[in-house]
Amino acid sequence: MLYYVFHRQLDALATLRGVLGGLDEFFNEKNFDFVMATAVLLVLAIPVGIANIYLGYVIGEGPCTLCWWERIGMVAVGVAGILILRYGLKARYIAAVLFGAAYGIFMTLRHASFSLYRDVGMGFGGDIFGAHTYTWGILVYWVVVVAMGLMMLFAKDKVVSEDISRSDTRIKPLSAYSKFVIALSLFVILSNAVQALISAGIPPYSGKGDPERISLNNTWTSGVWKRFEKPFSFVGANVVEDPFIAGEPKDISVKFNSDPSAGAFVDVKPALSVKNSFPLPFETKGIFGKGVTSGLAYNAKNDTFGISNTEGGVYFTDANFKEIAHAIIDKPNGQNIKKAVASTFVGDMLVTTGFNKTTFAVKPAQNVDAYHEWRYFRESSGGLESAWKFETIRAKKQYVLTLAKDPQSTYLYMITVPNERAKNFILIKVDSKDKMLSGETIVTSAIALKDKHDLKDYYVTAGDIVGGKFLAYSKNYNTLLVIDLADAKITDAYSMPQIGDISGLAIKGGSIYALAHKDGKVNVVELNNPLAQ
Repeated sequence: MLYYVFHRQLDALATLRGVLGGLDEFFNEKNFDFVMATAVLLVLAIPVGIANIYLGYVIGEGPCTLCWWERIGMVAVGVAGILILRYGLKARYIAAVLFGAAYGIFMTLRHASFSLYRDVGMGFGGDIFGAHTYTWGILVYWVVVVAMGLMMLFAKDKVVSEDISRSDTRIKPLSAYSKFVIALSLFVILSNAVQALISAGIPPYSGKGDPERISLNNTWTSGVWKRFEKPFSFVGANVVEDPFIAGEPKDISVKFNSDPSAGAFVDVKPALSVKNSFPLPFETKGIFGKGVTSGLAYNAKNDTFGISNTEGGVYFTDANFKEIAHAIIDKPNGQNIKKAVASTFVGDMLVTTGFNKTTFAVKPAQNVDAYHEWRYFRESSGGLESAWKFETIRAKKQYVLTLAKDPQSTYLYMITVPNERAKNFILIKVDSKDKMLSGETIVTSAIALKDKHDLKDYYVTAGDIVGGKFLAYSKNYNTLLVIDLADAKITDAYSMPQIGDISGLAIKGGSIYALAHKDGKVNVVELNNPLAQ
């Protein structure tokens, strides 16, 4: 049996050597030039030509800025291929092909990353065989790298090999096929230059992220250069500053006004009264002992509270805020939670979200597996285990500072905060059963607003839900907003007493408990609940 297997392997190796030897014979100079000309045709003339002539002139599809950058990469690779056809396989031309392909792969991946998340059948621009042009770009550039590698691997012909290290210039004769490919490629390049002039304009004008169809009525813009005024980021224009977090002093572009009457509402109801106030009886800590106290949640089932720390610490307390149990999650390992800012209970499970909407959950458990405990926690008092997490994909340019569970349904809710790029006041709805996004609605007002005012200045840092109403505290204008979850409308607005920066709210019967940061201390402030029956 071993004898048979051994000889079968020898036969396979012999066959492979024969194939490789055949490829060596195939890649003589004539055939090499044919393959290279075909590669130029497939990389430059055909894809760029189809995009330019059919999609551009026939269909009228205007290339976006990233499309132009991808075409530039294909032109660079194709021109390097033409130089190889004319002057041989010199090292500098090989480098040009690889550098052009590397540039093109980066640009197509960057382009595709903006659209691959879209729903089934969706995309940006037209598609060819179900794949959009930015997806085809990834394939084209990948084929360039593979094809160049194969040609270098089997380019054993003496003439071809000598070209790599040749110091002088050798002008090679061109076949009729090569001349055709070069002529077609040059035509495509010229046609693209004309199309770019029509749609994008001359410098300093540039292309558009969402261009109109190609026409002599096209407008030109130089807005792309403004991006250089901002600090560099690999996510480009999608970067926004981190939100304000109570208790964590940090300068942000948003400026706050503590006067409720200066807000958008014509009438604001009188301030809620303070029933009680006392320091939080313990200091919360996160990973490496860092972080500040952030979220607050109430579990009516067993009359307990849950408190979170921005660096992954979670605490379970009794009704008097005496600690029962705590854990610190292993936040750096694959979570990308940013700062944990808000918590709510789903049953006995404390669900906490980072301001980037990435969540984690901790719940009491019996007979906790030791490995599971070590795997997910840096520290634990025992009797706790990590549970599920979910992520949202919409409202993608805004962060959140709130998370609350509707006691009357399976849904959890978040509210976005404005930034320099996105100002919408969005109510986010997530189903706790499947941990998936269920809806996002722009919040409107059912009560009168002042002329030339809207809700985009309100900055919600804490909130909780009772009776189908989301009680949301806005740091800007120091106002408690009452949002009807059924239609995402604000039905009331209350002034708030000056108790400090509020990071968490929890409703318990006729009271609202707030975590208030003031003078470097964290206080638990009990307020009257305006919706209490």
